[in-house]
Amino acid sequence: MDIRESRFGTWQSTRAFVWVAVGACVGIGNLVRLPSLLDANGGVWFLALYGVAMLVLGLPLLVAEWALGRWMREDLVTGLRHLAEAAGARAAWAWLGGLMVGSAALILSYYSVMAGWSLGYVFRAAAGGLGGISPAALTETFLQLAREPERGLAWHTIFMVMACIVVAHGFREGIERIALRVIPLALLTALLLLAWLVWRLPGDSLLAWLAPSAPTAGWLVAGLRALQEAFVTLSLGVGVMITLGSYLPTRTPLVRTALAVISLDLLFSLILGGALFLMLGAASVPPARGLGLIFQSLPSALPVGVEGAIVGVAFYGLALTLTLASGVALLEPVTRYAMERWRVTRVFAATSSSVVIWAFGVLTLLSFHGDTPLRFAGVTVFEALQFMTAQVAAPVAGLLLCVFCGRIIPRELARAAYGEGRGFAAWSFCLRYPARLGLLVLLLQALGVMEKLIGLWQLP
Repeated sequence: MDIRESRFGTWQSTRAFVWVAVGACVGIGNLVRLPSLLDANGGVWFLALYGVAMLVLGLPLLVAEWALGRWMREDLVTGLRHLAEAAGARAAWAWLGGLMVGSAALILSYYSVMAGWSLGYVFRAAAGGLGGISPAALTETFLQLAREPERGLAWHTIFMVMACIVVAHGFREGIERIALRVIPLALLTALLLLAWLVWRLPGDSLLAWLAPSAPTAGWLVAGLRALQEAFVTLSLGVGVMITLGSYLPTRTPLVRTALAVISLDLLFSLILGGALFLMLGAASVPPARGLGLIFQSLPSALPVGVEGAIVGVAFYGLALTLTLASGVALLEPVTRYAMERWRVTRVFAATSSSVVIWAFGVLTLLSFHGDTPLRFAGVTVFEALQFMTAQVAAPVAGLLLCVFCGRIIPRELARAAYGEGRGFAAWSFCLRYPARLGLLVLLLQALGVMEKLIGLWQLP
């Protein structure tokens, strides 16, 4: 069972694909999650837990998604149906592809809103409207942007148009070209920013950020958070990596490529997190949680004047660049499905998909509208979408993929999809046991079961 050649073509090289995959992984979540997790969960100890989680959960599942995509060479729904037929399994597995396409679209709908805020802050920083402002004024600035649908709608629309233009140009002329140009430049800019901050500011806060300490919520909770971050940061379970893998050359070494992507993703997070906590420590600004870390805490730490404008533009420009790369990656599986399902051109598929996703993003904007946000059953649309996609649908899809690769597909077919190179036995074992168990734990955590179990564990 040889791997077919893609009728759409392949990535220019493995190096090009690595930068595309890194762009899909590194986004606004790397700026607001991992730095805060390191700060609250033991510094380098959490980093060690995160590394283990990457190896036992992230790496095998990432390789599995690329292997399936490379073998199928089709959109998610059609490809999984044909793969199930080749494995002698039920065609109902195609519903897994539909789950992933829908998840990618819904995630992009609210991700675009947050990315639009980064775009707005680039212009505010360039105009010098962030440095030297009181924390209360900065909070009000952010709330005005989030709660006024007109402003948020403009930035959300601009971001979706940018993503649509890139995807409409194709995976080689659009996605690959953008990744090759902007992701290495973003990494260089981040390195220069960190080097300049290390030279200008005392490094005590950076050392305190990485210093080993006991996690504030305990080691069990820290381990769960590391597991969740390892899954989320690699864009797993939403079909992105399967779609990108469908353009992989036949002889690409999957494990080595995955290790390169994971290493660069971690490097981005550490560089940007280090720069962020250097500024916060020097300005004695306590780090906020979630999006407040970069939209409220960071502006409070920016220097006054031209220096603050340059640093602000650099930081929010990096955030925008990385979120655009992730947004493009999320739009690609939806576009590819529309192309093959309705036999339309890439331009039409990208445009129509973007319009639908943009409309769902408007519902997210209304979730932040003034003092009367749009709510259903007591939760906002944003909260509901985030829970259904990132916390439930993605782990469910990842768990089903583990079962599909480890139990449903015959071993010879799985070996053919894996391709040449060593490590097949270890990869197969990780998919069958540690990765599957880790995803089950994440799903139980999302449903609130793990919290109750931890409570029982911690009883005296």
